[in-house]
Amino acid sequence: MNFTGKCSIGSNLLPTDPKYFKEELISEILTIPVQKPDMERILKVLVNPKLVNTKIVETEVGMSNEGQNLTGYKLVVEFNIQEKIVYVANEKSQSVHAAHFENMKSIFVVLPKEINGEDVCQLVRANRITVTPYVEAIKTRILDCRRIQKCVMLFVDVKIC
Repeated sequence: MNFTGKCSIGSNLLPTDPKYFKEELISEILTIPVQKPDMERILKVLVNPKLVNTKIVETEVGMSNEGQNLTGYKLVVEFNIQEKIVYVANEKSQSVHAAHFENMKSIFVVLPKEINGEDVCQLVRANRITVTPYVEAIKTRILDCRRIQKCVMLFVDVKIC
């Protein structure tokens, strides 16, 4: 996809030495709610991924069709993605408005059967796994006065504590 619109870099610094992680591209078209005025230009896009749930699932061992090495376990991570588009209205007053959006997103991170000699299922049950989402980048472009194409690069880091 070619985006020519605004680009924002996430405010959190990415981990320097991630061991278990997943990068996920979330692309969608957002429509300004009917009660809001048409937009002229975007001022800012804020994205806040909130962790909702994690669970471990058993998978096949081997190579996936995409070429990923499957170890037998995946951590399924569910997020509530909260977004706010701040824009200038296409009116003489040039008033500033915000449109709010929320959606659920599930991703998975491949984990080994054991980490530091401990069974990964036991680590999950003992709440010894920490999941931290980072917003790497946000790109948007206005499609028309009511619709925005938005693309978010999410980096999900899994650490053992």
